[in-house]
Amino acid sequence: MSLSVYAAPCHAQAIFSGLIFSETKDGIKVVGVQSGSPGLDAGLRIGDIVLEIDGKKIKKLEDYVEISREVKDNKVEVSLVILREGVNYDATIKIYSVPIYQHWKEKVTKPTELPQGLTNSPYEYWVGKGNMSLKRPGRNDSKAKEANYNKAINYLFNGLHYQPESIDTALQIANAYHELGNYYVSNGDVKEGVRNYRKSIKFYAGCHEKTQNEDYLNVILTNLQEIEKSLNNIDAYNLETLSEPQKNSVRIYQ
Repeated sequence: MSLSVYAAPCHAQAIFSGLIFSETKDGIKVVGVQSGSPGLDAGLRIGDIVLEIDGKKIKKLEDYVEISREVKDNKVEVSLVILREGVNYDATIKIYSVPIYQHWKEKVTKPTELPQGLTNSPYEYWVGKGNMSLKRPGRNDSKAKEANYNKAINYLFNGLHYQPESIDTALQIANAYHELGNYYVSNGDVKEGVRNYRKSIKFYAGCHEKTQNEDYLNVILTNLQEIEKSLNNIDAYNLETLSEPQKNSVRIYQ
Protein backbone atom coordinates (compact mmCIF):
# COMPACT_ATOMS: atom_id res chain seq x y z
CA MET A 1 0.00 0.00 0.00
CA SER A 2 1.43 3.42 -0.90
CA LEU A 3 0.32 7.01 -0.81
CA SER A 4 1.69 9.83 -2.94
CA VAL A 5 1.57 13.23 -1.32
CA TYR A 6 2.81 14.95 -4.44
CA ALA A 7 -0.10 17.02 -5.68
CA ALA A 8 1.61 20.12 -7.09
CA PRO A 9 5.05 21.26 -8.24
CA CYS A 10 7.31 21.37 -5.20
CA HIS A 11 7.79 25.13 -5.56
CA ALA A 12 4.11 25.43 -4.60
CA GLN A 13 5.68 25.01 -1.16
CA ALA A 14 3.36 22.52 0.49
CA ILE A 15 5.38 21.05 3.36
CA PHE A 16 5.16 17.45 2.16
CA SER A 17 5.35 18.16 -1.58
CA GLY A 18 7.58 15.76 -3.47
CA LEU A 19 7.48 12.98 -0.87
CA ILE A 20 6.02 9.52 -1.46
CA PHE A 21 5.36 7.18 1.45
CA SER A 22 4.45 3.54 1.93
CA GLU A 23 3.16 1.88 5.08
CA THR A 24 5.37 -0.58 6.97
CA LYS A 25 5.13 -2.34 10.32
CA ASP A 26 7.50 0.24 11.86
CA GLY A 27 5.81 3.37 10.50
CA ILE A 28 5.61 5.11 7.17
CA LYS A 29 8.55 4.68 4.85
CA VAL A 30 9.90 7.27 2.42
CA VAL A 31 9.92 5.63 -1.00
CA GLY A 32 10.32 8.77 -3.10
CA VAL A 33 11.93 12.20 -2.62
CA GLN A 34 11.66 14.62 -5.51
CA SER A 35 14.58 16.84 -6.42
CA GLY A 36 14.06 20.38 -5.14
CA SER A 37 11.41 19.36 -2.62
CA PRO A 38 11.33 20.67 0.97
CA GLY A 39 11.84 17.09 2.17
CA LEU A 40 15.06 16.72 0.20
CA ASP A 41 16.28 20.05 1.58
CA ALA A 42 15.58 18.68 5.07
CA GLY A 43 17.85 15.70 4.37
CA LEU A 44 15.20 13.00 3.97
CA ARG A 45 16.26 9.92 2.00
CA ILE A 46 14.54 6.98 0.40
CA GLY A 47 14.29 4.26 3.03
CA ASP A 48 13.82 6.58 6.01
CA ILE A 49 11.04 5.59 8.41
CA VAL A 50 9.04 8.53 9.79
CA LEU A 51 8.29 7.81 13.45
CA GLU A 52 6.96 11.21 14.57
CA ILE A 53 5.73 14.46 13.05
CA ASP A 54 5.59 17.48 15.37
CA GLY A 55 5.74 15.20 18.40
CA LYS A 56 2.90 12.94 17.25
CA LYS A 57 3.68 9.27 16.64
CA ILE A 58 3.08 8.08 13.10
CA LYS A 59 2.29 4.37 12.82
CA LYS A 60 0.19 4.24 9.66
CA LEU A 61 -0.74 6.31 6.64
CA GLU A 62 -3.96 7.46 8.27
CA ASP A 63 -1.90 9.12 11.03
CA TYR A 64 0.12 10.94 8.40
CA VAL A 65 -2.98 12.08 6.50
CA GLU A 66 -4.52 13.45 9.69
CA ILE A 67 -1.50 15.48 10.72
CA SER A 68 -0.80 16.70 7.20
CA ARG A 69 -4.29 18.20 7.16
CA GLU A 70 -3.59 19.88 10.50
CA VAL A 71 -0.39 21.57 9.31
CA LYS A 72 -1.63 22.51 5.85
CA ASP A 73 -1.94 26.31 5.55
CA ASN A 74 -1.07 26.64 9.25
CA LYS A 75 2.66 25.94 9.49
CA VAL A 76 5.79 26.77 7.57
CA GLU A 77 7.93 24.14 9.31
CA VAL A 78 7.45 20.74 10.94
CA SER A 79 9.79 18.59 13.01
CA LEU A 80 10.23 14.87 12.35
CA VAL A 81 11.85 11.92 14.05
CA ILE A 82 13.10 9.44 11.47
CA LEU A 83 14.66 6.00 11.72
CA ARG A 84 17.62 5.44 9.40
CA GLU A 85 19.71 2.28 9.50
CA GLY A 86 18.67 1.57 13.07
CA VAL A 87 19.41 5.08 14.38
CA ASN A 88 16.88 7.80 15.23
CA TYR A 89 17.48 11.25 13.75
CA ASP A 90 15.72 14.61 14.04
CA ALA A 91 14.82 16.53 10.89
CA THR A 92 12.94 19.73 10.16
CA ILE A 93 11.09 20.46 6.95
CA LYS A 94 10.97 24.21 6.30
CA ILE A 95 9.09 26.07 3.59
CA TYR A 96 9.52 29.62 4.83
CA SER A 97 11.69 32.20 3.10
CA VAL A 98 15.09 32.10 4.75
CA PRO A 99 16.19 35.50 3.32
CA ILE A 100 13.10 37.22 4.73
CA TYR A 101 13.53 35.54 8.09
CA GLN A 102 17.20 36.49 8.27
CA HIS A 103 16.54 40.14 7.45
CA TRP A 104 13.13 40.74 9.03
CA LYS A 105 12.51 37.88 11.50
CA GLU A 106 9.24 37.03 9.78
CA LYS A 107 8.36 33.50 8.67
CA VAL A 108 6.39 33.48 5.43
CA THR A 109 6.29 30.86 2.73
CA LYS A 110 8.64 31.06 -0.21
CA PRO A 111 7.19 32.35 -3.50
CA THR A 112 5.30 30.10 -5.84
CA GLU A 113 6.62 29.27 -9.28
CA LEU A 114 6.87 32.15 -11.71
CA PRO A 115 5.24 31.99 -15.12
CA GLN A 116 7.60 30.77 -17.79
CA GLY A 117 9.85 33.51 -19.13
CA LEU A 118 9.83 35.64 -15.96
CA THR A 119 12.47 33.77 -13.99
CA ASN A 120 15.07 36.47 -14.72
CA SER A 121 13.04 39.22 -13.05
CA PRO A 122 11.15 37.69 -10.10
CA TYR A 123 11.55 40.73 -7.86
CA GLU A 124 10.10 43.11 -10.43
CA TYR A 125 7.31 40.68 -11.27
CA TRP A 126 6.05 40.25 -7.71
CA VAL A 127 6.47 43.86 -6.64
CA GLY A 128 4.64 44.91 -9.79
CA LYS A 129 1.72 42.67 -8.87
CA GLY A 130 1.78 44.11 -5.36
CA ASN A 131 1.63 47.65 -6.69
CA MET A 132 -1.29 46.74 -8.94
CA SER A 133 -3.24 45.43 -5.95
CA LEU A 134 -2.45 48.56 -3.93
CA LYS A 135 -3.84 50.74 -6.70
CA ARG A 136 -7.30 49.20 -6.44
CA PRO A 137 -7.99 48.89 -2.70
CA GLY A 138 -11.76 49.50 -2.96
CA ARG A 139 -14.01 51.55 -0.70
CA ASN A 140 -13.16 51.68 2.99
CA ASP A 141 -16.22 49.61 3.91
CA SER A 142 -15.69 47.15 1.08
CA LYS A 143 -14.37 43.61 1.45
CA ALA A 144 -12.48 44.35 -1.75
CA LYS A 145 -10.16 46.62 0.20
CA GLU A 146 -9.32 43.87 2.67
CA ALA A 147 -8.75 41.33 -0.11
CA ASN A 148 -6.60 43.63 -2.24
CA TYR A 149 -4.37 44.75 0.61
CA ASN A 150 -3.84 41.14 1.68
CA LYS A 151 -3.00 40.20 -1.91
CA ALA A 152 -0.58 43.10 -2.07
CA ILE A 153 1.16 41.95 1.10
CA ASN A 154 1.45 38.42 -0.31
CA TYR A 155 2.98 39.67 -3.56
CA LEU A 156 5.32 42.12 -1.83
CA PHE A 157 6.61 39.39 0.48
CA ASN A 158 7.30 37.28 -2.60
CA GLY A 159 9.31 40.16 -4.04
CA LEU A 160 11.11 40.73 -0.74
CA HIS A 161 12.29 37.11 -0.86
CA TYR A 162 14.41 37.99 -3.91
CA GLN A 163 15.66 41.35 -2.56
CA PRO A 164 15.35 41.03 1.22
CA GLU A 165 17.43 44.16 1.80
CA SER A 166 14.91 46.37 -0.04
CA ILE A 167 13.73 49.15 2.29
CA ASP A 168 11.23 50.31 -0.32
CA THR A 169 9.46 46.95 -0.40
CA ALA A 170 9.56 46.52 3.37
CA LEU A 171 8.01 49.99 3.76
CA GLN A 172 5.27 49.05 1.31
CA ILE A 173 4.51 45.99 3.44
CA ALA A 174 4.47 48.14 6.58
CA ASN A 175 2.16 50.66 4.90
CA ALA A 176 -0.20 47.91 3.74
CA TYR A 177 -0.42 46.48 7.26
CA HIS A 178 -1.09 50.03 8.52
CA GLU A 179 -3.94 50.47 6.04
CA LEU A 180 -5.37 47.07 6.93
CA GLY A 181 -5.25 48.04 10.59
CA ASN A 182 -7.21 51.20 9.80
CA TYR A 183 -9.70 49.19 7.77
CA TYR A 184 -10.39 46.65 10.50
CA VAL A 185 -10.67 49.23 13.29
CA SER A 186 -13.03 51.40 11.25
CA ASN A 187 -15.20 48.35 10.64
CA GLY A 188 -15.32 47.32 14.30
CA ASP A 189 -12.78 44.48 14.27
CA VAL A 190 -10.43 45.95 16.85
CA LYS A 191 -8.53 42.71 17.51
CA GLU A 192 -7.60 42.24 13.86
CA GLY A 193 -6.87 45.94 13.53
CA VAL A 194 -4.39 45.89 16.41
CA ARG A 195 -2.78 42.71 15.06
CA ASN A 196 -2.09 44.48 11.77
CA TYR A 197 -0.86 47.61 13.53
CA ARG A 198 1.65 45.43 15.39
CA LYS A 199 2.85 43.90 12.13
CA SER A 200 3.18 47.39 10.68
CA ILE A 201 5.16 48.63 13.68
CA LYS A 202 7.49 45.62 13.41
CA PHE A 203 8.39 46.45 9.81
CA TYR A 204 8.65 50.20 10.37
CA ALA A 205 11.01 49.49 13.29
CA GLY A 206 13.02 47.09 11.15
CA CYS A 207 13.34 49.70 8.40
CA HIS A 208 14.40 52.31 10.96
CA GLU A 209 17.27 50.07 12.05
CA LYS A 210 18.46 49.54 8.48
CA THR A 211 18.50 53.06 7.01
CA GLN A 212 19.80 56.57 7.64
CA ASN A 213 17.92 58.04 4.67
CA GLU A 214 16.03 61.12 5.85
CA ASP A 215 13.10 60.56 3.49
CA TYR A 216 12.64 57.01 4.74
CA LEU A 217 12.99 58.09 8.37
CA ASN A 218 10.36 60.80 7.93
CA VAL A 219 7.92 58.30 6.42
CA ILE A 220 8.57 55.86 9.26
CA LEU A 221 8.11 58.51 11.96
CA THR A 222 4.92 59.87 10.41
CA ASN A 223 3.33 56.44 10.17
CA LEU A 224 4.37 55.39 13.66
CA GLN A 225 2.81 58.57 15.03
CA GLU A 226 -0.41 57.85 13.12
CA ILE A 227 -0.53 54.30 14.48
CA GLU A 228 0.11 55.57 18.01
CA LYS A 229 -2.80 57.99 17.61
CA SER A 230 -5.05 55.21 16.33
CA LEU A 231 -4.14 52.97 19.26
CA ASN A 232 -4.79 55.80 21.71
CA ASN A 233 -8.27 56.15 20.25
CA ILE A 234 -9.06 52.53 21.05
CA ASP A 235 -10.65 52.31 24.48
CA ALA A 236 -8.60 50.98 27.38
CA TYR A 237 -10.75 47.88 27.78
CA ASN A 238 -10.01 46.67 24.26
CA LEU A 239 -6.32 47.39 24.61
CA GLU A 240 -6.17 45.45 27.89
CA THR A 241 -7.89 42.51 26.24
CA LEU A 242 -5.45 42.62 23.36
CA SER A 243 -2.28 43.16 25.37
CA GLU A 244 -1.79 39.53 26.34
CA PRO A 245 1.62 38.12 25.32
CA GLN A 246 1.62 37.26 21.63
CA LYS A 247 2.97 33.96 20.40
CA ASN A 248 5.22 34.00 17.37
CA SER A 249 2.98 33.87 14.35
CA VAL A 250 3.50 32.76 10.81
CA ARG A 251 1.81 33.81 7.65
CA ILE A 252 0.93 31.33 4.96
CA TYR A 253 0.96 32.47 1.36
CA GLN A 254 -0.16 30.59 -1.66
